[in-house]
Amino acid sequence: MKKNTLYFIALIIINFSTTAQNVENTAPKYRRGSLYTLMINDDTRPYANVIRESFEKGPIPDKFDDHRLVNRVIPATNSPDEKDNVTQFLQNNHVAKELVAKWFNRSEWGGFNMNLIQTRGKYDANALDIAKSKSTERGVNSLADAGEELIKNTFVLVNDYRYTSKEEVAKKTNKGLGFASGLMRAAGMGNIANIADVASVGVKVMGKGYIVKSTAYLYRLVWDEETAAKFYNTLWAEDNTITTEKLKAWEDTDMFRLEFVGSDNSWADVQSTVFTKKTEEELIEKATIKAVDAVIVKLQKNHDEFKTKTPLYSGEPITAKIGLKEGLSNESKFDVLEQVQDESGKTKYVSVGVIKVDTSQPIWDNRYGADEENPNSVTDKTYFKKVSGKDLYPGMLIVQKKGK
Repeated sequence: MKKNTLYFIALIIINFSTTAQNVENTAPKYRRGSLYTLMINDDTRPYANVIRESFEKGPIPDKFDDHRLVNRVIPATNSPDEKDNVTQFLQNNHVAKELVAKWFNRSEWGGFNMNLIQTRGKYDANALDIAKSKSTERGVNSLADAGEELIKNTFVLVNDYRYTSKEEVAKKTNKGLGFASGLMRAAGMGNIANIADVASVGVKVMGKGYIVKSTAYLYRLVWDEETAAKFYNTLWAEDNTITTEKLKAWEDTDMFRLEFVGSDNSWADVQSTVFTKKTEEELIEKATIKAVDAVIVKLQKNHDEFKTKTPLYSGEPITAKIGLKEGLSNESKFDVLEQVQDESGKTKYVSVGVIKVDTSQPIWDNRYGADEENPNSVTDKTYFKKVSGKDLYPGMLIVQKKGK
């Protein structure tokens, strides 16, 4: 009897392991964009050190791969528009070139390899063998696919933070309720903005914390057929094949560049009152990180190339691990994409349906610090309804529709 029981348990474990392995093997092999974030630094601004430390230790948004370089700070010029300053900094510091070096794991000896591209793109190692790939059409297409899907979707995001204390806003309510109400709406303080008599809330109750305006400058690494061909043919070498000529060619090249995508600004706030036990430094840290998320949402709404793809978590009911941090509202709609490969081995995305937020369920509040600001939330995903299309299943990708 004991042996039979042990045998039965062993069968369960084996079956469970096999099932888990099959689930893992069918996990979506989608490829995310990569992001390098910097900030404009002005030591004369209040809490400058706290702002900088909060930014530097803050996480890269989880819908992107982390492509940060060592330098994260650009000195401010205190101009109302820092675009020229940012562009000049990126050029002077050869940021485009450094981003490419990171993609190809350039070593201290000057050689490159495809390890990072293989990992992030989930490619087979043989498909990315440079010597073999350049000799076959399918191999060339694999390299092109890696470039289009990964390297081309490398972005640089520079944030310029402007902080205003809620207390300063609250003090203006008696002189201009319209200004204060509009500002608080923009900052996400809707509950207060909807109160008929804003001044009745009082400076001391709603005044603790910070409203943050982040102006962001977005750039994209240029990686086209001409750039790729020139890199592979004139600069590529592994550590065991590197030559003095190849080293000099890399040092002298100025072929890599960034293109400006656009600029946008957004408001973020920390929902705190006089009753909070958090320090000013802790409030500023939260505001800094939330401001990055808020401005990314704004940029993605206005620039399709910056939009991220998200895999469906389940097909029935339809759910995905995105929420308020990604700017979802009751009006949000998404195209559902299926990832396929054409005959040459290149990846394509085919639209197979449209979904919208299920308004009968709460949208997941996954914003930074939401566990403290909304402790009663029990959901960890957002629910959707199918508008059109075929049957949906986990792993299909969704991308927000333009203007939604």
